[in-house]
Amino acid sequence: MSNARIIDYRIYDLDGDKKTKIDNVEEMILSVVNKKKLPFQTVLMDSWYATKRVMALVDNLGKIYYCPLKINRARR
Repeated sequence: MSNARIIDYRIYDLDGDKKTKIDNVEEMILSVVNKKKLPFQTVLMDSWYATKRVMALVDNLGKIYYCPLKINRARR
């Protein structure tokens, strides 16, 4: 049996709520930290979310992120 649990999800509706996918994932991460207060160390995400903005948020929270990088992403 897996220990994995769904803790949040969003239906992408840019026309309805004017939030991008990146806006939604940032809100979900901050909700886990600030509202749900769930302990975690690592964020595993799809390459679509491997943006400077999301990776900086996770890094600033002191968490580790794992994500594949798309070819068009700059590496440093």
